[in-house]
Amino acid sequence: MQAKDAAPSPWRLWPSRPLRQSSASPPHSCPRAGPSEWIHLWPCATSDATLPRVVNDIRLALRRLGATPLFTVFAILSLAIGVAITTAVYSIVDSVLLRGLGVREPGRVAIVATPYSGRLLAGTVSAPDFHDLRAAQTSFSHMAASATLIRRVALPSATQMLMGEAVSGSYFATLGVSAARGRAIQPADDDGAARVVMLGDALWRRTFASDPRVVGTVVTISSQRYEVIGVAPPTFTGPRGWLASTQFWIPLGTQSDGGRESRRLTIFGRLASTVTIAAASSEVRTIAARLDQSFPPRYPGKSPTATDRPWRAKTMAEIADEDTAVRRFGMTLVALVGLVLVVACTNLGNLVLARGTTRLREIAVRRALGASRWRLVREQCLESVILAAGGAIASYVVFELLRAAIDTEISLAMPFGGRTTLSFHPVLNVTALGVAVSSLLVALVVFGLEPAIQLTRTIDVRGALAAGSTPGPPRRRRQRALLRWQVAIAAGFFIIATMFVKYSIAEARHDSGVDLDRIGVAVLNLDGPEWSEARARRTLDRLLGELRGHPSIESASLTGGLPFGVSSALRLSMAPAEQAGAADTPPRMVTAVAATPSIFRTLGVEILRGRGFDDRDGPGAPRVLIVSEFTARQMFGTADAVGRQVALAGQPAARATATIVGIAANTDVGSLFADPRPLAYAPFEQYYQPLVTVVTRASGSVPTAVGAMREAIRRADPDVAIDRIGTGRTVLAGPFQVMRGFGLTAIGLGAITLLLAMAGLYGIQSNVIANRTREIGVRMSFGATSSQIKRMVLLDGYRPVLDGLLFGLSIGLVGRAIARAYLELDVAIVDPWILVVTPIPLVGAAFFACYLPARRAAAVDPNVALRCE
Repeated sequence: MQAKDAAPSPWRLWPSRPLRQSSASPPHSCPRAGPSEWIHLWPCATSDATLPRVVNDIRLALRRLGATPLFTVFAILSLAIGVAITTAVYSIVDSVLLRGLGVREPGRVAIVATPYSGRLLAGTVSAPDFHDLRAAQTSFSHMAASATLIRRVALPSATQMLMGEAVSGSYFATLGVSAARGRAIQPADDDGAARVVMLGDALWRRTFASDPRVVGTVVTISSQRYEVIGVAPPTFTGPRGWLASTQFWIPLGTQSDGGRESRRLTIFGRLASTVTIAAASSEVRTIAARLDQSFPPRYPGKSPTATDRPWRAKTMAEIADEDTAVRRFGMTLVALVGLVLVVACTNLGNLVLARGTTRLREIAVRRALGASRWRLVREQCLESVILAAGGAIASYVVFELLRAAIDTEISLAMPFGGRTTLSFHPVLNVTALGVAVSSLLVALVVFGLEPAIQLTRTIDVRGALAAGSTPGPPRRRRQRALLRWQVAIAAGFFIIATMFVKYSIAEARHDSGVDLDRIGVAVLNLDGPEWSEARARRTLDRLLGELRGHPSIESASLTGGLPFGVSSALRLSMAPAEQAGAADTPPRMVTAVAATPSIFRTLGVEILRGRGFDDRDGPGAPRVLIVSEFTARQMFGTADAVGRQVALAGQPAARATATIVGIAANTDVGSLFADPRPLAYAPFEQYYQPLVTVVTRASGSVPTAVGAMREAIRRADPDVAIDRIGTGRTVLAGPFQVMRGFGLTAIGLGAITLLLAMAGLYGIQSNVIANRTREIGVRMSFGATSSQIKRMVLLDGYRPVLDGLLFGLSIGLVGRAIARAYLELDVAIVDPWILVVTPIPLVGAAFFACYLPARRAAAVDPNVALRCE
């Protein structure tokens, strides 16, 4: 049969390069193939050959990648770790810290509150003042008010103390929030004091199992029945965001306003279309000044020139973008994960570049046989695409595993009582994914194409054939530079990460001034219509009597809070009595802890001077206080404060002064970011607080004492709702959790960076040994021993590692200085312990990464090595 009668085959002889050759014609000639051209087998570029050609390219790329499984696995793992870790961490930070508040046009919604320490202090406006402000203002199209509540909520699973809000009817309309299910609270609900409730999305999902029929059901809140009318959208957790998410909303009309001196409301306003925030804030100050004149402070003690309503207006967008400590920590975490991405890119680029150098002879042979530059580059691109596809699949798997591990809701006890829910539902952030994928693809393509492009530009193919697969000095220098950079970043990262771990350990071990390891703590909420003060005091008396008689308890006390961990609602505006009312000596706002006399013994806080509380300090007795040493120094300097009189602003005339009877040792405020603050103790009999903290000092096992507390509370009154109970360290350790979690995350990222760097080092050293096989054979044929070959390879591998370590130490110290200034951490920049310990894992890992290739090199047979090329 003639060739022309044969069925057309997609596989034809393809012309590539016009080099002269035999005039014999192929059995199946391509229409574009001349008899005088150098030819090689390739599918003809006709439409019927497109698919087989692509399939052949893919099979060829898969075979090549399969021939080097170690490289393929390392490359895919670098892609997976770099993309998944970067995307996951940024998605978490974005969903928790950087996402909006779920408010429509937050730049047009203002909060009216009192400035305090550079920020607005919410909950400082009374209900009558709100009504007067709303009637007089012209800057806002809508205005609303809310008050934070801690209420006992009977849920299907259990009764819990939850944080909620009582809101005016225009609250959701002002914020521009619509219900995801049912409806939101409306003005008619507020005006009629309707007992309706809107649930938060987290509460609905966690407690009601996302039941779509929840609307219309009844929930009991503080012994009152409320009908569920709707569920908030998942993007809205209240004006405070994720850190103090609101669990439910009820109409403000269901709560008593408390009069003009009960300042517990936060005001929201949506700016009118033509009004700026500056103009609105100016109008608010003007109205506040008029209200100061019409309704002066009820109690004496303030400076005559001080305003009683120092209100300011600020948009929610500005408040959300404020540079808070938690936000700074989140942005630092993003920067650290960016370093992981840099190491992953460097590691991937180094591996691909090293692999490319082993293919120099192959590329040279094919170039000599007539392969076109486009074909070589195309095949390299296809291998990169296949690696990218494998990396994408692996990245998705790793990301889903991380998201499944992180996707949770944490029930967190709030310092001022009640519980809130921190929701961690990371959603794939497209921006982070795009940056990570783009960075790694650039490294993959650029370093993968470099050998092919470099050689196809070279006319001296004979020189490339003679050189074999051994990389030249420029390429070897490039590999070493990338390796130094990789090790330097890993070392610097490790030094920065150890700073956070050491700081978190020091913070956790810090002496707070309270004997946390000997006490048990239970927080009870007796705030509700069913709890009168008389009933509460009878219950607490029975509880104290039973606890003090238990053999596992050494002492027991009641307080209205603690110096840290459980905030006290009692605030006293204090000034020395002889300076009260002076314009140049404004009163100081002091946090006061109302406590029974045995509190100092129970907590382990020493009375430095004066006396503690006793039976003389009853309800009708003169007011007395015990202040911390820090407070006494702030108010009286070096003079003795015991016996001094202080004026209490905002108190009735009968309680306008108090006598300092003792000085207590300082205690921490328990917050990672807070400065020392004034603290005072007052007799519990004189300042009753419905949020009661029961503290016991164990005579033996603290868990046994906690169990006794739980049983005693149940016997004292079964209706008492326990907000939280446990040992002192577990209940009060909340302020340390953020830093501890951040430190563990940072050290985890550091370990991943270290593993990536060492994997890259191992890959480079293996490649170097493979390229130097002939050189090693020559050395051994001239008498080099195995130990000498090992030493040579180890020293050659350690040079870039040691250079990178020195550079990494500099990077780490600079990073510690930046982190110390940015996060305001009290840590040393140069820590000898860190500088000694940090290189140990890097040097140890580098030894194993270099030793394995060195041992393989020492086992080379000189005869085989000399014949290999």
